[in-house]
Amino acid sequence: MPMVDWLLTEQLIEIFQEARVKRPDLNAELIARSEHGEPDVLAGAGTVVQIHPRDGGELLVTPKRIARLVGDRAADLVSFPELVGYDWISPEMSEKVALKDEHYDRLYIYPRQSPPIILDRLGDAVYPLMTFLGRVLELQSEKVLRRKLDQDVVDRLGRCLKAAASGPFFTDQELADLFRRSRETMHIVASMWPRLNLAAPEVLDVLERVVTALIERAQTHENPWQEWIGSTATQLEAALDVFRRVSAGEV
Repeated sequence: MPMVDWLLTEQLIEIFQEARVKRPDLNAELIARSEHGEPDVLAGAGTVVQIHPRDGGELLVTPKRIARLVGDRAADLVSFPELVGYDWISPEMSEKVALKDEHYDRLYIYPRQSPPIILDRLGDAVYPLMTFLGRVLELQSEKVLRRKLDQDVVDRLGRCLKAAASGPFFTDQELADLFRRSRETMHIVASMWPRLNLAAPEVLDVLERVVTALIERAQTHENPWQEWIGSTATQLEAALDVFRRVSAGEV
């Protein structure tokens, strides 16, 4: 995705330059034409942000990855096409409160199909890094994946979410049992579609559950099916398969 890499290079430079202006003693520096940069981005400009954590060690951030500097070698921690989320301080809100003073600069990084990665003692560099990771997720998930999805796929899956949330297909208890969500939560998901982090595993999970459950009820809810969904079961399965392959980065 060269255009995304180009945009993220701009964002990386802008975000950390602004952070350095606000905090002259920021424990991060922007390096142009670094040997650890990406040779295929912006004609090999090699832009890298080097973060100096409070407990030693060095982290490298490029438009494509986060790596740890080991000697003169950069060891990848996560490449951004595999990034599906991050969390500040800790996965649990209660723990966030308890650890706020000591671990205000901790991040949990969530790669696709891998255990979380903990970045600790990031100092004030945690703030621009969080801003940058937010841009990474925005550009690589919602906007980029949306461009790969035909409008009819978006529309069909969106109708399924609305049908599950507002249609006559499921009781409140069935929503909880089948989708692990309340009707209110399903309304929120349906209303936000497709303005979501489309790469997040939870989005694929709820779509798979919704489409499967609706197809099972196609015969018993024939009239509402036409009113709310208006597609065949085969078309829904095909739309779900396209979304599954796009969210997995296969297309």
